[in-house]
Amino acid sequence: MAFKVFLVDDDRYVRKGLINLIDWEGCGFQVCAEADNGEDALEYIQKYNPDLVITDIKMPVLDGLDLIKHTVDLKKTSPNFIIISGYSDFSYAQQAVKFGVHDFILKPVDKEEIEDTLRKVADKYTKELQLTRNRENILAATAFNELITGELDEDLLYDCVKKLNIDQTLGFAYVIIEVNNVAVNMIKVREIISKTIHGEDLNATTLFREHDSNRIGLLVKNEEVQQLSRDIVHFSETLKAQLTIHLKANVTIYVGRIVDHPIDIKDSYETAMKILQFKYVEASDKPIVYGCTKNKSINYIELDQSQYQSLMEHIEENRISEIRKNVLMMFEQFQEKAFAKDAVKTSINRVVHEVVKTLQSMDGDEKKLASLQSMLNWDNEPRTLSEIKNLFLDFLLEAAALLNRLNKECGLGSIRKIKKYVDAHYKEVLTLKTIANKFFMNPVYMGQLFKKTYGMYFKDYILQVRINEAKRKLRQTDLRIYQVAECVGFSNPDYFVTQFEKTTGMTPTQYRKKL
Repeated sequence: MAFKVFLVDDDRYVRKGLINLIDWEGCGFQVCAEADNGEDALEYIQKYNPDLVITDIKMPVLDGLDLIKHTVDLKKTSPNFIIISGYSDFSYAQQAVKFGVHDFILKPVDKEEIEDTLRKVADKYTKELQLTRNRENILAATAFNELITGELDEDLLYDCVKKLNIDQTLGFAYVIIEVNNVAVNMIKVREIISKTIHGEDLNATTLFREHDSNRIGLLVKNEEVQQLSRDIVHFSETLKAQLTIHLKANVTIYVGRIVDHPIDIKDSYETAMKILQFKYVEASDKPIVYGCTKNKSINYIELDQSQYQSLMEHIEENRISEIRKNVLMMFEQFQEKAFAKDAVKTSINRVVHEVVKTLQSMDGDEKKLASLQSMLNWDNEPRTLSEIKNLFLDFLLEAAALLNRLNKECGLGSIRKIKKYVDAHYKEVLTLKTIANKFFMNPVYMGQLFKKTYGMYFKDYILQVRINEAKRKLRQTDLRIYQVAECVGFSNPDYFVTQFEKTTGMTPTQYRKKL
């Protein structure tokens, strides 16, 4: 940014000499005007408020020191002053110091001396400007945050709108920008956004709001949309394209409902937050705009229980091709069934926690998994669905390999498979002999190993699983008692009631009424 400098000297050749001598641009300045007397100079200063005035002392009508004194007394503007004079009288320097003059330079002017002074003045202005902008940004950020998150009465609302300088503006949209898969400097993101919207206009202000890591929000005004593009969709596409080019990263943009008045900006913010949930079901190459999504709604659901069980079996058996198929099917369902972003998170985390629990049950150390930390924190930063799938698959394949090693090391792989089989097939007719035959084990040895491993007899474990599942169905469904019995593997309802009461101390009916 070039600061404005105003040259005042009654000698035209001195002024032209200064203009040609000094590398103004290199020192951070641009000569905005000239004057040959103090009176004209004072009028110009009052009207145009330059940043720096370089003046001679001896001039007609109003000399340099009086020009400085009048400017200071008016208190309407406060430029810095540099005096350039052929008079070395100490009294002039004293008065200059009294009026706060930045420097007193004697003629003939030394190029290096004056350029050094100019750079110091520019540095001072830059720091002051930055401090002012920082204070303004803090005030604006506070007002902006209150506007979109607080319950404000009419007076406070008007105060916030006034502070943000949007009281005369019509048409707003809250926009959220995510940078996926890579860590980025959010200051750079702000700069790219501001430059895309406002170009080189350094006085223009963009209202930002911090969100989570790699995510930022901003308030877009209708006038900014019209200046850059014809509508909010094309505006967002332009913004996305510029960010993608400069950051070399995948960018997702969410646009809240377009509102007319500042009082409704909170609604635009809330709708922008809602459509974050559409991230994994909408086309990744387009902005996600409220009211313009391909899917009219998203679902907060989970995958079928059998899918989880199938995936866990393949992981424990280290069946790599089946794991890949299951993961592919899982992520296809996320999109086909329009899973909400949070629902995807729940489904993935459920598998991760089950894998960790299985490792721990085999006395394995989950910390040996190099991919564990990334998988536990995968949602801390924005990621595309394909990136999440790759992370998830890498984690499962690494976990399957570790479980396979543990199975070989401890020799208990078969008995754990049997337990898992019971967990998945408790509805079927299960006996020690049939299960032992299925897993190519001696029934007596299998029974002993099961008791040694889990601390209970095989038949007692089957009963425990069935009763626990019966409790769940009694809590969560309206099924009749005989239907519950059939669902959990009891062919005789009376025997089910007897075993349930023996295990829990109450009948199924009493258990349901107690809820």
